[in-house]
Amino acid sequence: MKKQILLVEDNPSNRELFVEILHLNEEYELHLAESGMRALEMLESFRPDLILMDIHMPEMDGLAVTRTIKSIPELASIPIVALSALAMKSDIKSALDAGCNGYITKPIRIRTFLEQVETYIKQEVQTEFSVSLLGKEE
Repeated sequence: MKKQILLVEDNPSNRELFVEILHLNEEYELHLAESGMRALEMLESFRPDLILMDIHMPEMDGLAVTRTIKSIPELASIPIVALSALAMKSDIKSALDAGCNGYITKPIRIRTFLEQVETYIKQEVQTEFSVSLLGKEE
């Protein structure tokens, strides 16, 4: 059975890039939400195995969406990995504090990105917080 991934990304070019990259793995079925509000609507009837969450979106940013998801008992166990161009320790800490299980910086390195997605999708219990900065694990 294919693993379900929800990509929450408002930028059409970024969405298109992530779709192309994630389709390299035939084990994934990708679902797209162009806003945080749309992601929350989708989660009313859909339980992905992983959420890839853009942090900087209009109306409701990715951290607010993450906090909302983590506050709903039926959704709280879904791993969420933040996607952001910001790589400061304070940005990463904000994502962790909001409930993200990982943090990947843009621009991504395709191989590293796919390896991280694979790691998160296979973990049944998300207990580690990892960071990818330009393809280097920290």
